[in-house]
Amino acid sequence: MTDLERRLRAAMESSVAAEHPPADLVARVRRRHRWHLARLGAIGVTAVIAAAVAVPPARSALLKSVTTRPATSAVLPRGQVYGCDAQTYGALQSDWRRVAIQAGPVWIINRGIAPDFNFRNPDGTLNAVPLIVLVRDNVTVSVEPAEPGLRFLSNVGSAGKYTLNDGLPDATFTSCSVPNSLFGDGLTEYYIGVVVAGPRCVTIDVRTSAGQPPYRATLQFGTCGP
Repeated sequence: MTDLERRLRAAMESSVAAEHPPADLVARVRRRHRWHLARLGAIGVTAVIAAAVAVPPARSALLKSVTTRPATSAVLPRGQVYGCDAQTYGALQSDWRRVAIQAGPVWIINRGIAPDFNFRNPDGTLNAVPLIVLVRDNVTVSVEPAEPGLRFLSNVGSAGKYTLNDGLPDATFTSCSVPNSLFGDGLTEYYIGVVVAGPRCVTIDVRTSAGQPPYRATLQFGTCGP
């Protein structure tokens, strides 16, 4: 089990009361994702054949929802970009919102981070911190920390040693369309890694368009303040 998998399990265990993830959670997620994509491909072929043979043109457009793309947004992709292909799937219990931090169409779970979490290794490098991020389907959102000290990683390897320069200071999430979301319930789920320069509370600004006032929330990483 890699360092990331151990931390993902810790985050899941703290956010799911009675249902703990299996040891091969990440492998199961990947297998389910491959199966889901294959299933969508089969559905897409069937829909096209049915539309061509038996469905009037006015109704055939409805079948194209299998490959519907997320709606365009005034927010241009910036920072670390997480698209539909980066989605994952985890068995959160029905009241997961109770332990999540919400900012508009985004929910973030980071309760797996204990007050005594070791953000730094003995050599001064940083450990990756796992976040579970859920985004309403078919939207693009930007997430921008209001303070320095948090960076978004494109991926997390087994070495577990990073610097702030390994990540980007903000992120963009382009969620899936409804038929392509593994999580369901109108949401796309992501397991991502960030690096944080020690215990702190970080305020994030979430926007769905460039001109709107941000949705604002505060994430706690260990203890806040000195």
